[in-house]
Amino acid sequence: MKTLSVAILLFFLLGIIMFLGCGKKPLIERKPKTIVFFGDSITYGHGIDTETESFFARIDKIMKLNIYGYVKVINAGVSRDDTNEALQRLSTDVIVHKPDIVIIAFGLNDCQNKSMTKEKFRNNINLMIDVIPKETEVILATSNTFMETGQSLWKDLNVSFYPYMREIRKIASERRLSLIDVSDAWQNYLNMNPRIIESMYIDPTHPSAKGHKLIYNTYMDVLRRKLMK
Repeated sequence: MKTLSVAILLFFLLGIIMFLGCGKKPLIERKPKTIVFFGDSITYGHGIDTETESFFARIDKIMKLNIYGYVKVINAGVSRDDTNEALQRLSTDVIVHKPDIVIIAFGLNDCQNKSMTKEKFRNNINLMIDVIPKETEVILATSNTFMETGQSLWKDLNVSFYPYMREIRKIASERRLSLIDVSDAWQNYLNMNPRIIESMYIDPTHPSAKGHKLIYNTYMDVLRRKLMK
């Protein structure tokens, strides 16, 4: 009986060693994929450690384990970009990589741009989708809300922010695209945990490392299903 127990333990340890050594060979044999994350400062990881703390860095780390096969992820996030500016770099920052999946995440800067309207924003998002090659799957993503500091500026920004997020949801529904609803997950989390609101931000716009962890979990809920097909 003791010999059998030792054999089982060795077999278990061997399995762990094989799992940890999976960097050289994917755990699941699938066609290699490329995912481009196309967004603004939230995608870029403004204000935190972009190598370890941002939601993109966390996704990059998990993909390098090859759990889902070979998946290359590319960060095409640029701080302060709205959809007008993003359209100008769509070809050079996204299409050039011939991605299998593109995740489009804008809105925080658009809602602050006085020359932007919901209609223009909607048209810009639709144009991005139309320009991206048909063989590439497009996923839309909403963004975290602004932190309300008690000052009217940030409260007013959220009032203008929510309609832009509704536009993203409408486009996803109309065009039958997958949606990563960060805004909904973010607001639900803050409603359940009102005392930790400040810990989720580094300033009234940008998430902290803790906030990025929530964004990471929300993205992975969708990506996990896509990559396990």
